[in-house]
Amino acid sequence: MSELINLELKDKNDKDNDDLSNIIPKLINDKDIMLETESENEENFSDAEDKPKLINKEDDFIKEIKKNISKNSLEIADLRNLTESIDHGNINNHGDVSNISTPRRVHYIYANVFDEDIDDSSEWTDIKRYRFQKCLWKLKYNRIVSSFYLNNLRNSEHKWSWMIIVISTMTSGLTVANNVEESNAPFDNYKTYVNVMLTVSSMTTSLIAAWIKKQMFIEKINDIDKYLTELNALCEDLEIQLSLLNTDRLKYDEFKKLYIPKMTQYLTTNPIIPPLEWKRCIREITLDYPELLNMDDSEDNKMWPWYGDLISDPKNDDKDAPHVRYKTNFYRKFKKTRKDKYLSTCCGKKQMKIVYDCENNNP
Repeated sequence: MSELINLELKDKNDKDNDDLSNIIPKLINDKDIMLETESENEENFSDAEDKPKLINKEDDFIKEIKKNISKNSLEIADLRNLTESIDHGNINNHGDVSNISTPRRVHYIYANVFDEDIDDSSEWTDIKRYRFQKCLWKLKYNRIVSSFYLNNLRNSEHKWSWMIIVISTMTSGLTVANNVEESNAPFDNYKTYVNVMLTVSSMTTSLIAAWIKKQMFIEKINDIDKYLTELNALCEDLEIQLSLLNTDRLKYDEFKKLYIPKMTQYLTTNPIIPPLEWKRCIREITLDYPELLNMDDSEDNKMWPWYGDLISDPKNDDKDAPHVRYKTNFYRKFKKTRKDKYLSTCCGKKQMKIVYDCENNNP
């Protein structure tokens, strides 16, 4: 009996040992799994901490790419606009590349006065010469416009004066015809017709003479002629001085004392030209005498304001790119004529406006 009990206890112990042997590996495996899970969580937590840094770096990189794309897009657009303007100028002007207007983005050479350094020296510099060159451009502009205005005044005065001469000659002939006796008259009421014509011619002569006096043709012609004579001498003198080397030119202080008062005088006392007459002069210069605006293709002698300020050549990316002056919006507007206006209407496009429309009500 006792042996049976011992056997049963032994079997039970063996069974318990077997159960323990089965449970322990499971516990060990579970512990390993827990340890692996904890390590994975720690790695995930460290990855989560590093993730915002990676995101920030990616955002910065994307922003930099967008910035470069935007910058390159602007440069491509500028190059495209410049190419189109050059092509447009070539089509309309048979290969004259200088006809293109000033580009949208330009680098002015001396335009910004705030970029100038304070220079109290009495020596010549490029910026000092350039400032006097700009004053010379304005003097030349006054000279050419005043010259055409003077020519128009003389033409008007000659026309009305010639009309007085013609009518006076006819009046003299009518006076002789009025001395014919009535018995020798070639037709009835001869005397009456002659007297009427004498009266009309005399009145016309008086009206024309009064008109000439009211318009002050003689006074204006004399004043402008005197102004132009002195202005032309000043322009030529300045041009010679500015074309000389710095060492051959007058000293800067002497140059200022001598020429600044003269330039101020002739820039402030230019003839007063009525707006319509001014526009007619500009039209005549732009359309009929374009060779006066650019006589030798040199940048210094291009006429202002048809040509703009001195800029760095946008077609040349070199640091020492040549300095050029392009045609301005002023030139472009006055270049359009009524023919362009009619062609724009005939082609089905929107009718363009031209600067000469105001002359319709002012013959």
